[in-house]
Parts: sequence; C-alpha cells; structure tokens
Amino acid sequence: MAETKAYVAIGEETTRGTKESTTVGFIPVNNFSMPAPDFMAKKREEFRGEDTALGHTTELRMGQQWTGLSLEMPFFTEAGTVKSSYGTLIKHFFGKATSTQNAATGQYAHMLYPVTLPMATANLGTKAITINMNAVHGATIKNHPYYGGRVTKLSFKQEVGQHLVLTTDSMGQGLATPEAGIASPVFPAENLRCDYNNLVIRQGATVTRTGTAPNYTNITSTGTVVQPDSVSLDLERGWEDRIILNGTDTPGKSKVGIITGKLSMTFDFEDPASGFNTKTEFLAWLASTSSTNFLLTWDTGTAAGTGLNHQLIIDLPICNRLGGMPDIVRDGDPKITLEYDIHLDSTTTGYAVGFLLTNTAAAV
Repeated sequence: MAETKAYVAIGEETTRGTKESTTVGFIPVNNFSMPAPDFMAKKREEFRGEDTALGHTTELRMGQQWTGLSLEMPFFTEAGTVKSSYGTLIKHFFGKATSTQNAATGQYAHMLYPVTLPMATANLGTKAITINMNAVHGATIKNHPYYGGRVTKLSFKQEVGQHLVLTTDSMGQGLATPEAGIASPVFPAENLRCDYNNLVIRQGATVTRTGTAPNYTNITSTGTVVQPDSVSLDLERGWEDRIILNGTDTPGKSKVGIITGKLSMTFDFEDPASGFNTKTEFLAWLASTSSTNFLLTWDTGTAAGTGLNHQLIIDLPICNRLGGMPDIVRDGDPKITLEYDIHLDSTTTGYAVGFLLTNTAAAV
C-alpha cells in the first residue's frame, strides 16, 4: 500500500490572491479531497482559413476559480503553530471578528458575527484565506495552495461519545502550482479539543452578556439545561464570487446574501416532571408561531491564560420553532428531532448568531 500522508494548513492572505503558505496554522481533518479548479475552458471557434468540419484545433483557458473544497475537522480552540486558524475560518465566513484581551493576561476573547459588508476595511477588507493541502507525491510531500478563498458554509455537529465536528465549504480564485510541502507540521494539544462531555446547552431565562453589543467578552446563561442525543447547527451566508473586468482572470468581487441557519436536536419524546420538555416544545410549535433562545457552551476545562478556560460559545438569541414529528417505533423509545430557524435579534445583540471563542491567540 502506498503512503497516504496528508495534512492541511490555513493561511490568511493580507491581499486576496497572494497565497499564504508560510505563516500557517495546522488543523487535523477527517477527510482530504482536492477539487479540480475550473479554468473556464472554451474551444476556439473562429474562421481562420481552416476546415472547421475536421474538428477544433485550439482550446483556450479564459479564467480560473475553484469551488467545493469541503473540510471536516474536529474542533479545537486553537490550531497548531498559528493558533488563530480555527477562528480565522469562522471570521472569513461571518466577515467580522473583534478580539479583546483580558486585562494584561494571556487570555483573549474573540467575538465573531455576521456583518452586512464583510469586505469593508474595518472587516475583512482585502483579506482572504489560503487552504494549503499537503499530500504525498510519490516519495515527497507537495503542497497544493488553494488561494483567494472564501468560506461559504459552516456546519457544527455534536454526538455522544464524539468530538465536536466542524465542516467548512469554501470557494476561491485559483490553485497555485504544487510546491514543496510545508515542513514540520504541529497540531493542537488534545486538551484544547471540544468534546461531547464538555458541552452544556441552555434554553431561555436570563442570558448575561459581558461587554457592549455585539462585542462581548463572555456570555453565560441560567436557563434550563437541554440534554439531547445529538445537536447540529448549519449556517449559510449566500456568498457570491464573480469575475469582473478588473484586469485579472480570477474572481474579483465577493458579496453575501441573507445569513440563514438551522439548529437541530434529537431527543427521547417524553414529558418529564421538570427540565427541558420535548412534549411542551412540540405543542408550542403546533399551537402557533413562537420562538425561544439557546446558548451552547463547550468549556475544555483548560485555562486560557488567566481567567476563563479555553471555550467556544454559540449564542442563538432568537430561534423560531420549526417543530418536528415524533417517531414511534415498536422496539424502542419514541424519538423526536426538533428544529429551529435562527432570526435576527435587532433589539439586544444585533445578530442572529454570535460565536465567542476564548483562547490565547491575540487575534483571529
């Protein structure tokens, strides 16, 4: 069997289209698939004194772009070498990140949320990402830099007995010529991994957000603890990327649409005396349009400098109930998957979804 060595490194480009393969963060991934770039090839169809009935003679490449680069990765609060890389991926989906140091400690809070104009100077500006796909070429490792990248989708999934899994979908400008592999990859420490046993989900009641909206430095809740069998959150931004007449042959204009998101949780269908009640949720959806809120917190238990631990918090201030129907089976407990649509909270937070990542990276 041939060697199957492969690893991924994320770089942030200061100027979109100038690949970043030096200052990178290494992330472990569960899959490794490199999409072919689209060169926008076309046949030359001109009268040049040739016998056109005999076939085409020339193929022209009119541009370059790539889509469909999907990475599935266990989520850590920091990447290897360049710590900020997980936060960088999320920032390049939302378009905004604000980093705040906890006094003079080594702890930083990174608040990430969607903005209307992600390409504004105060947001992403001219930045993009390079996804460096390093893989065996015969006896050597070669790096395949996918540059000019935009993150178009985020999906989080947590199941019992598993690590938190983040899946990103990306698109971008081009694939550079394979080069020498990025040497000496360093991966995140295991105690920075987000796992099923360090997740707490709370619904309703008082949510305390520290700081000025939307740039919070901590978020906590005293709400009802929610204990599903599994939970997933799927987010899309409606990113568009197109080639314009700007003197280049790669996409040069990006814009976003309306952010959408769906939270899904699977439970036993039951009516407990206290705590989160799936029957009550089912009946609330059945009766009328209604909403609630959820706060998901993964606390690794590992201190981030001085103060809080390394953690990921997902704040969903308004979740419209989409319901779900009970699944009744003969040989097991009845189950139900409840779904919720995220809505903009224009009154308090100013976002439909906010991520707070606490770690020791100075910025993301």
